[in-house]
Amino acid sequence: MSAQSLNIMLSDLFRSEEALTRYNHDPDAVSAEYGLNDEERDKLKAQDMGWLYVRGVHPYILAQYAFTIHLDLGQYVQQVQQATGYKSPAAH
Repeated sequence: MSAQSLNIMLSDLFRSEEALTRYNHDPDAVSAEYGLNDEERDKLKAQDMGWLYVRGVHPYILAQYAFTIHLDLGQYVQQVQQATGYKSPAAH
């Protein structure tokens, strides 16, 4: 697994409409171009932001990608919090 490959791929996807369109059409082929393994491909297709965060995707890159795919911000935050075990002080 390579956090670097994930970071590069997600950066490309949020920077390029063409890259995002290609990914949406054939996520496995595009993921293979970046050398992602099966687990990384599956988690990316599942939009598992918590898993991606814990595996080393830079928070800025991950957030920009989430915005690009129109992922609900509440869902994004919840996934990251669950994956990290973080509890907001306001939640107590």
